[in-house]
Amino acid sequence: MDINQEAYAIEQEVVEFRRALHRCPETAFHETMTMEYIREHLEEWEISYKIFDSSGIIAVVGNGRKDSIALRADMDALEVEEETGLDFASLNHGCMHACGHDGHTAILMATAKILKMHEAELNRRVYLVFQPAEETAEGARFMLKTGILDSVKRIYGVHIFNGIPSGKISLEAGPRMAATNWLAVHLYGKSGHAGKPHEGIDTAVAVSSMVMNMQTIVSRNLNPLDPAVLTIGKIEAGTARNVIAGEAKIEGTARTFSKQAQEMIEERVKDIAKAHEQMYGIDVTVDFQPSSHGALINDPEIVENVMEKAGEVFDPSEFTHVPAMMLGEDFANYLEEIDGCFAFIGGGDHPANHHGKFDFDEKALISGVRLMLTFVIV
Repeated sequence: MDINQEAYAIEQEVVEFRRALHRCPETAFHETMTMEYIREHLEEWEISYKIFDSSGIIAVVGNGRKDSIALRADMDALEVEEETGLDFASLNHGCMHACGHDGHTAILMATAKILKMHEAELNRRVYLVFQPAEETAEGARFMLKTGILDSVKRIYGVHIFNGIPSGKISLEAGPRMAATNWLAVHLYGKSGHAGKPHEGIDTAVAVSSMVMNMQTIVSRNLNPLDPAVLTIGKIEAGTARNVIAGEAKIEGTARTFSKQAQEMIEERVKDIAKAHEQMYGIDVTVDFQPSSHGALINDPEIVENVMEKAGEVFDPSEFTHVPAMMLGEDFANYLEEIDGCFAFIGGGDHPANHHGKFDFDEKALISGVRLMLTFVIV
């Protein structure tokens, strides 16, 4: 199989797949139209598959003595109102493929069709994992629980990211994406008249102090060589401008690459909360939810093996360095149980992932197909 020849031959079709999927975005565990679209094509290509309720498809191509591998694509979209103005924009109001998952699914569909055409040449079984619910970080574990991947020795995935030159590939060893921990802190004081603050216990003041003090955790408590981010993204306090805020709440996320950083942040958040109880005379509860997936870390040996084969498919100029990201990706859950690696593909100069104007250069689709096929021959 000539990977480049086959990938470029299907270029128009993979773009059609992507645009059709883009029109019908669906959120986690509701990817029914998406699944039906995939199923129809798998049956057309005579590829065997199994559907898992409420979402998810695993198809299989090939057979042979070499170790079985899996290729994974995520299918779900986001609750984002599309603002692109594309002629294939979302038809599902308030929902959009704003993270490139339509592209990932299209890449895997095209890969499946090519592999089926060359099935007689395959000397291994290839599982094609169409995964739901990546955005909620539940889908990877859902697919693992099916048991179908128990015999798989390697698993591979890709993600399209804007801000990386169009179609360029980043396949690098070590930490690539972070664990995503969640936190919520509730503060309970005493409401009262704004003109009589001494008669109340003001949680607006307390929560303001708490947010500022939490900014010292990463800068002053963690080893600066152990990357982490603590962001408070939501603050609620009070009910009216002339009322002392009797309750307040903050919500945030801690992004980490190590268990030590995660544990330190959790400990310090709770310490700061307890200190604010004493400082302001309030009651505080802390809900710190450790990430449902660990950091995504690529195995150096596997990356080296893939890059050796990729050198036969890609020109050296098609590879680029991309620093590790503080974004989360539940592909990490697969890597906790199965060896493998994960690559970034450049979407070009477009608004960032998760933005209402997100789009990507469709040149990335062919790069993705070429890389998926490369994974198969490693």
